[in-house]
Amino acid sequence: MTKAMRFGLIAAGRDAGELVETARVADRTGYSTIGLNDHFNSTVAPLLGLQAMAAATSRVRIATAVLNQDLRHPAVLGKELATLDVLSGGRLEVGLGAGWVHTDYEQSGISFDPAPSRLGRLEENICILRRLFADGTCDFAGKHFTVTGLDGTPAPVQPGGPPILVGGGGRKILSMAARRADIIQVLGASLGSAGAQVDDLSSFHVDAFEERVAWIAEAAGSRFDDIELSLMLVFVAITGDVEATARGFLDMLTATVSRYGGRVGDLDVHLKTLLDSPVVAIGTLDEVCHKLTSVRDTLGFSYFQMPYGSRPPDLAPIVERLSGG
Repeated sequence: MTKAMRFGLIAAGRDAGELVETARVADRTGYSTIGLNDHFNSTVAPLLGLQAMAAATSRVRIATAVLNQDLRHPAVLGKELATLDVLSGGRLEVGLGAGWVHTDYEQSGISFDPAPSRLGRLEENICILRRLFADGTCDFAGKHFTVTGLDGTPAPVQPGGPPILVGGGGRKILSMAARRADIIQVLGASLGSAGAQVDDLSSFHVDAFEERVAWIAEAAGSRFDDIELSLMLVFVAITGDVEATARGFLDMLTATVSRYGGRVGDLDVHLKTLLDSPVVAIGTLDEVCHKLTSVRDTLGFSYFQMPYGSRPPDLAPIVERLSGG
């Protein structure tokens, strides 16, 4: 069954007041979620910032986009998330990640373990949160965490707890997400041990996303239809000059990947490959809306995260036309 479309935004701002104002605008203009990321160079601590956003809004859902699971013990995190769900009136969505920005580990002194260890901790984290959000006592003994006789309080407003989102581009993390998550955000770039890596744009091609959805379907089995598929859009622009705008995006991509410690290889690709990508939508309002609707209908993605740093009003016409459609 085709799922209704919804849109999220990760807020960016110079201070807490600007972030809260972004949330108010998102609330007024029809966005489904407003999120905060989780890095030491982020403007505010995400959970405290989201509570301020929830207090300033009435409809938009608040989201962690995403929490680095290595920075908080799951028993502590479970209590904080349940509290935030209560204080927001049941408007919380929980994005969890294995951690990938090297500077967060270097600055905190936390060991940046190999990907299998980080992925194992993430899966155990989710299992513990599920048990803390449910009725009864949480007892869990895993390879990385042990929780004994812990009652999850307060009880979250949302039955079973807030929905959990996991994002990634590799088969292992997407397969784990298919077993554990409610929402899966499929990424275009590989976020491995060396950070974001874009050696060409092949990972942004539609075939790559078809392959990733197939991995999810295989691992999810009978629960696949219950999973909401999400895309992190890397560039969206309402414009009449498609080619010039797309070439400007390539320059921005190079700068962004480099800023997060990744490597950028040969980006001399055919412009058509870029414009056909499910995570890029450039054109008139009608063309952009048609592109996103086609992505939903052909690949199954219905929850779109707008590019980081986008101003809510700039892309509001898309949200207003497509939300719920």
